[in-house]
Amino acid sequence: MRILNIIFDLGGVIIDLDVQRTYDAFSRLLENEPMKIDSGYLRSSLQTDYEVGSIDSESFLAGLEGMARAGTSREDIVNAWNAMLLRLPQERVDTLKKLATKYRIFILSNTNELHEDYFERMAPGCEKLSDIFEAAYYSHRIACRKPDAEAFKIVMERSGLMPEDTLFVDDLETNIEAAKKMKLHTLHVRPGVEISEYFKNW
Repeated sequence: MRILNIIFDLGGVIIDLDVQRTYDAFSRLLENEPMKIDSGYLRSSLQTDYEVGSIDSESFLAGLEGMARAGTSREDIVNAWNAMLLRLPQERVDTLKKLATKYRIFILSNTNELHEDYFERMAPGCEKLSDIFEAAYYSHRIACRKPDAEAFKIVMERSGLMPEDTLFVDDLETNIEAAKKMKLHTLHVRPGVEISEYFKNW
């Protein structure tokens, strides 16, 4: 297997997530349950619309504010939304920087504008997390999300990648299966295993 390119997911792979923190915070702030937890990730039509850029941050926050209990501020909602983004250890940053000297590395992430603003500042020693990568493909910017085939096609076509030379790294089985259908090599990151361990001999 000859790998020239690596496409990384963010949450659960590069950035530690605790979705329950956001779910719990919303349970305290909102009258109605706006989202469900499915396979460890939040799911809702409002979130999906936001992740593919169908609505902007103002509309997303206004939708949540419409469900908020009296006295809830917009700052409370933003903080609750970002509460799931925990940390990005220096070890992972070092691993990514090392890989970037040998491979073309990319991000493909289902995310949104508020989270992008937050996690771009999480990488120790970096002005922006995405500066480590050749390109970052965020679902709200490319108007589609994994596991849709179109998300993978956009990365491959815009960056001129061949599937036989490309490894896709993700923590969700559905996304791994979708990547396999696109003929990509895959690495399914399991809970509790550092990507630094997976790539220590690369």
